[in-house]
Amino acid sequence: MNTPWGPLSLLNYHDTEIAAEILSSDKHTLLEGLVVESLFDQIVESIPEATGNAITQLDVDTVVVDTGREKERWLVFVWVRSKSEGLGRYFIALERCFVPYYVMYSEGRFDAVRVSKGRKVGKSRALHELMYELSGGQMKPFEVAEAVRDKNRQKQAYWGYISSHYGDYLGDRVVLPRIFINCAIQPYFRNVWNLDRVLVVGEDVWVLEIKHKFPIDLYGLYFGINEGELSVLGMLAGANIRCLHTVLVKPYWTTKIGSMYLLGDMKMRERTALVAIVLGEEIIAKICKRPTYKSKNYTSANGKSEVSYKCVQAVEFVSLGLFSDKATDIAGRIAVLMKGNQLSPVNEAWLRRLRAVSKQ
Repeated sequence: MNTPWGPLSLLNYHDTEIAAEILSSDKHTLLEGLVVESLFDQIVESIPEATGNAITQLDVDTVVVDTGREKERWLVFVWVRSKSEGLGRYFIALERCFVPYYVMYSEGRFDAVRVSKGRKVGKSRALHELMYELSGGQMKPFEVAEAVRDKNRQKQAYWGYISSHYGDYLGDRVVLPRIFINCAIQPYFRNVWNLDRVLVVGEDVWVLEIKHKFPIDLYGLYFGINEGELSVLGMLAGANIRCLHTVLVKPYWTTKIGSMYLLGDMKMRERTALVAIVLGEEIIAKICKRPTYKSKNYTSANGKSEVSYKCVQAVEFVSLGLFSDKATDIAGRIAVLMKGNQLSPVNEAWLRRLRAVSKQ
């Protein structure tokens, strides 16, 4: 498989300088999102401890594709890094709404095989060959606009946290997943969504999302959710895969400040709210009936196109606390939601009190 940096089989994506070059091809907000996801994952790791239950976080990267075709329109590619209990359950659930493919990686090559009834069927083949066939031979390199690639913010996120935090795992855990999405899938299909962390709790399958943004302040406080993402989550909900949509609410209500304040400013951590909403079929159907809005180009994956979104009132979310709270305390509240119990709804006045005045 070819990449903009040469054949994947010859690419030393473990090298920190090469990794920096590869990641700099993405939006600066994506790199800042990686910082937030890493911090959130440390909370997720505390969920089993907080609940005392057997919870498995699947070691997978999942990408959903809307081909736009009439037949087998929706595909899902699950890169399985390592097998674990609950993986078959996940594939069976996915097959209720998508055509699933099992993806493997070894020695510079992605391979894929179709899955049916939770089992691989047929022979595996090179992923790029399969994608070329599925797309009808249409392939266009995925490129992100320069306007959404602020080099200073990229460097701050990468050299200030990502490279040192992941260390020897940087290539496998951060760089290769970006190559998987940007080079193996996005060149063939543009309507692409990746699912964040997947947890199996008994017979239940959950997708946990984390976003880092500030509310829209217009006759009340709202958070936007991508319309395409809502469609995907709606199909997952119909397949009994529930989603916990979590927002780390920036104390700075501006796009000019990234996520690095979370690392060095303890006072800002104390002003950073963590809120969540369980997105099941009923609530998603309710949200989808609301008016559609268009966001600016910088919010899209490539920074070049508008994104349609729906608004969800802040008061429809519940409070998980502040980011400065103990990880086990936040994890315990997440566990409460996953058990079907309720937490206190978000209070708009609380979010407004937490807002900080930007120096920029």
